[in-house]
This record gives sequence, C-alpha cells and structure tokens, in this order.
Amino acid sequence: MGETATYTYDGSAWTSDAPLYWKNTQTAEVTAWYPAEDGNVYLSRQDRDGLTYVLRGTGTGNHQSPVALKFEHQLAKVRVVAKGTAEVRYISIWNVPLACYIEEGKITGQEPFLLDIPMLRVEREGIGTCWEANVGPGVEIKSFIIENTETVSQIYDLTSPVTTQAGALHTITWTVNNAGTTTIDFSGGDYEINGDGTYYFSGTASHAIRVTGGKPNIYLEDAQINVSGGSAIDITGGNPTIHVRGERNTVASTDNTGIAVSGGATLTIEGRSTADMLTATGGYVDNGSSANNTMGAGIGSPIGGTQAGDIVIRNVTIHATGGSIDDIGGGAGIGSSCNGTCGDITIENAVVTAMGGCCAAAIGMGCNYNNSDLYAASIGEITITNSDVTATGGMWAAAIGFPFSEQHLGAATYRAGKITITTADEATFVSKLKSGEAMPLGAPPQLIGKGAYAATTPTFLNTDGTGPWEGVVINGTAYADGYE
Repeated sequence: MGETATYTYDGSAWTSDAPLYWKNTQTAEVTAWYPAEDGNVYLSRQDRDGLTYVLRGTGTGNHQSPVALKFEHQLAKVRVVAKGTAEVRYISIWNVPLACYIEEGKITGQEPFLLDIPMLRVEREGIGTCWEANVGPGVEIKSFIIENTETVSQIYDLTSPVTTQAGALHTITWTVNNAGTTTIDFSGGDYEINGDGTYYFSGTASHAIRVTGGKPNIYLEDAQINVSGGSAIDITGGNPTIHVRGERNTVASTDNTGIAVSGGATLTIEGRSTADMLTATGGYVDNGSSANNTMGAGIGSPIGGTQAGDIVIRNVTIHATGGSIDDIGGGAGIGSSCNGTCGDITIENAVVTAMGGCCAAAIGMGCNYNNSDLYAASIGEITITNSDVTATGGMWAAAIGFPFSEQHLGAATYRAGKITITTADEATFVSKLKSGEAMPLGAPPQLIGKGAYAATTPTFLNTDGTGPWEGVVINGTAYADGYE
C-alpha cells in the first residue's frame, strides 16, 4: 500500500493519530521500525539516558489475519564485565563513531568523527554489575577508558580488536586491580601469606591458601578452590579479610574444614552486597571408630580437636556445610569441627544457609565424642543481626547452638557464650530454622540452644566455666534455657 503512520505504545495499547487500514483483501508485507524519524541516532548519552536502540521488523498478513512482526536489532551491544580488586566507576568505549544515520529503521551510514561512548552501569542476573552500550555494526573496538576509585581514567587496549555485528552481544572481561595487588599463583603448590597486603584469585585451584600472620585482604572472584589434603583456606594466624566478588565462589576440602580458623586468629568474610556469594564445604576422614573419625566444619576450626578463632560474616551470601559421616558425626556449617571449638561468631546484614553434619549444629558447635569438660566442647558468643538465616541442624542437634549433647566419653560438659539475635521479623527468622530429629527418649533438640540428650543430663556452662550458660536473647527477650 506504501502508506506510513506513527504508532505509540503506552504500556497497554497502541494508538495513532492517523491509523492505517486495509484497502483490499490481498496479502501484503508490513514493515515497522524504531525510532520512527529518519536522521541521526546519537550514541554518546547512554550512560545518562539509557541504552539506545534501532529496531526493524517485517511480517505479512491481510485484513483477516494478524501480522506478526519479527524485530531485529540494527545496533550491536557491547558489555564489559569488570573484575578485580578495584572499584570501577566509569567505563567508555574509546575512539568509535558517536552517531548512526538511519532511514526507515535501517542504518545507512555512521558518523566519521570518532570519540568515546560512555557506558551504562547495569545489574544483570548471573553477572552482577557490568557496563553496556549499543554501537553501530562493523565498528572495530580496540580500547576502553576505565576509571576506578584509586586512579584517574586510563586507556586499556584489547589484545585482539572486536568487530561488532548487528544484533550481537559482545562481552569483554577486564581485570582491574588496585596498585599493590598480588595475584595468587598456585604453580608452586600451596600459597602462603604472612603479612599485610592485597591478594587476588580467580579461577580453579587444587592447592590451599595458608595465612600465618598479618592483616591481608584476600579477594576471591569466580574462584573454585577444592583440596583433598587439609583445609582449602587455612588461617593459623593473623586477621585476614576475605572479600567475595560474584556468586561463583566455592571453597571445599574433602578431608578437613573448608575455611579453617585457628585459635588467636580472626577471619572476616564480606561482600559488596548479598549478591556476592561464597560456598564453603567441609570434608571428613573415616578412621574406623567414632572417637577417631574426623569431620571438618564448612567454616570454623580445623579438625583434630583444635581450638578455633573468631568468625565475622557480613554483607554477603554464605552457603556452609559441615563434613559428615552418617550416624557417626559431623562438623558445623559455621563453627567448630568435630571434637573442636570455635570462638565468637558474628553475622551481620548477610544471607546465610548453613547445614550441620551428623549430630552437629548448623551454626555453632560440631559433634563432640570426647566431650569432657576441656576446651574441646566449647564455643564463643553467637551474634546474628539483620540477617536472613536458613539453618538446619544435624541429627539430634540444634539449628543454632549446641550439637547432640549426650555423653559419649568423659563428662558431658559444654561451654558456650550467649546467643543474641536481632531481626525485624522474628516469626520469619524462626520459621527458617530446623533442628535435628528428636530422640526416642529424653530432651529433644531446641531450635536455638541445646541439642538432644537422654541418658545423662549435660552441664551447660558459660565460656569460662564460672557459671551457667547465658542462654538466648531474641530482640531483647531472654530465653535463659534456650529457644524451643
């Protein structure tokens, strides 16, 4: 028919000041395009106005059948994923055309003047923060301007230029580290850190990171560290901070604690937000008898009855699972390994999913076979603030607090600090806790507090053994004997 009209979509319906109508019953081709006006399409304000699009679609139909329009992108999308220790605040594509010429939705040419196109900062599911801009087809991209919070803008050149294609997504990943960042290299085996500094790892590894002192900042981004001998991250001294970047980070040991924190050390794990995620898994060694088996925590003390340090988790998502041998024992998701201890556990503004191994609490104390009144059955204070916690205790164990508390060997004496929980929605918080199953006889496990026991009533003391356990406090309300 050769007629044109402009239609506007308001979110629910299309309207036009001069709508088109079929003039006969013959089948005809219909073409639609966006933007409606011919002329120049400018690409230099996408960081402020949003991504620019040029679309064109065609379809056939008649007065009795609807026309299905298949739109195709005429521009190419460039996406930059910025990794590394630096906080990037600005990225632009350097030395590319700033405008395209369009006619009825077709790109007929591009402006010869070259400069940079600032990119739009966006959040994409499965990627997180990235930077995007749409550019013309057939453009050769060689460089980017990147600015982080530590330096002024710098030009970064691609190893191989990228030539854009209409309708295609071109993803480019840059690693931008702050000055002084050391990339962790496992080519020589386990990597040892003894002092301050900034360290970065991305990729896969079968060797451990070992921290023996200092206050290092360790960045894990898309990192998978899985070891078969000892803990995957072994902190024997110092006060390191693990900075989590992205959601594809795993730390696991087949025969020990995933992330081990020995006595005297303090570990902090934090992200930029709860979109950053770390999964930590403990393993086990079956030595043939209950008292000699060793099961590690997901995050906590190393195996072997050792005393652990403090753990701080904030502004991050954590999945932690303790190692377990069915019907024998296990480590806590976050806390102590089997026959071990843990210092204070602090969880702030985080999303945590924790699962205890057999007879172990999800957050708190791992199973204890040699549960005498020595330090091998103790844990510090547990403080959870403004966090989304899903905690599942192992067999006969509390979700948060003590393990299965029956006497096995020695005097059944447990030492622990107060458990303090502050939450905006107490009912929802409690609904995500699950203790282990109850025993046929005796006291069942509590949601927060004591594990099950039957034949022998355990003794629950404060951390230094000078008085009774201080119990549980939820939003200021005290439960001196635990929360059922």
